[in-house]
Amino acid sequence: MKEKNVSLKFTKILLVAAMMLLIIAGCGKKTEKATFQQVKNGVDSRVTYYYQDDKVVKQTTDNKITYASLKANNKDEAKDQVKSEVQKYNDTKGVKDEIKYHDSYLKEKVSVDLKEASVDDFLKLSDQTTSADSGKKKKYISFEKSEDLIKKQGFKKIKDGKYKQLPKAELQVKKPMTMKQYNKIAVAKSGKEAKKGTTVDELKDKLGKADQSSDTSYTWYTNYTKTNYFRVTVNDQDEVQSKFLLQPTAKNNKFSPEKYDKINDEISEDELIEKLGEPYQAQTYSDRGVIYYVTKDDAGQKIQAEFGFQVEDGKVTGKRSTED
Repeated sequence: MKEKNVSLKFTKILLVAAMMLLIIAGCGKKTEKATFQQVKNGVDSRVTYYYQDDKVVKQTTDNKITYASLKANNKDEAKDQVKSEVQKYNDTKGVKDEIKYHDSYLKEKVSVDLKEASVDDFLKLSDQTTSADSGKKKKYISFEKSEDLIKKQGFKKIKDGKYKQLPKAELQVKKPMTMKQYNKIAVAKSGKEAKKGTTVDELKDKLGKADQSSDTSYTWYTNYTKTNYFRVTVNDQDEVQSKFLLQPTAKNNKFSPEKYDKINDEISEDELIEKLGEPYQAQTYSDRGVIYYVTKDDAGQKIQAEFGFQVEDGKVTGKRSTED
């Protein structure tokens, strides 16, 4: 990864107090707790300190992290991104990192028992070798300094359990659009065979609020990294005038150039999708459109060839390929 893992970034909150240690002899027996929260950039992070007098004896962090903030498109991609850091935390004595994956986000709980975990271990996890009090003997983590530091990072102290929540829009589940869903969206047609198109309001009922919009177009992303999208242009009646679907990360294990060569011009569009799977791209104007499949290099990054089908009124009417 080019950027540091988002999970690491937020679980490091647990480590900031290790940078500023305070030497005071003894501690009280009564354990108190204080919780702090920050909701920012698709992450809800809640840090709780358990302390006796000024000595922190336990820390927990509860993170709700959206896949969008991780630049991941699903739980599998998210797992790949965080697994090494989770393992590193779980390999540290006194630290336990647990993660549960949901449709659009993960929930992470990090518990630190400061009776078992050492300051030196914290420094290693946070890529530090010395604390701010490196000339003094390290004894324990100060709650007072931890509170001051975490507030400077933008966290707010929580009173009476009044937590903020991540906006619902950031938790919205994004999935690839199927051609069946695509074909249910009607495109307006004029002339002798005039027909109404699906309206913008009807699209919003089906797809939710558009991620981007202007006076004449609306775009919905179908993955979290914003590489896949569905876009429409509309007429003066706010009816769909054209539609376009691009999904380069959608999985397709059915297509091959050999199967493409066997398709004839009389096949229906539904049969085409059944035989070749979901396409890389589709675009439609009135009742006419084009459906594209592609082949890529071994790394799955660069397009090697495009295989297009002209469709009209639900039937394949022609083929065109850029295969070498």
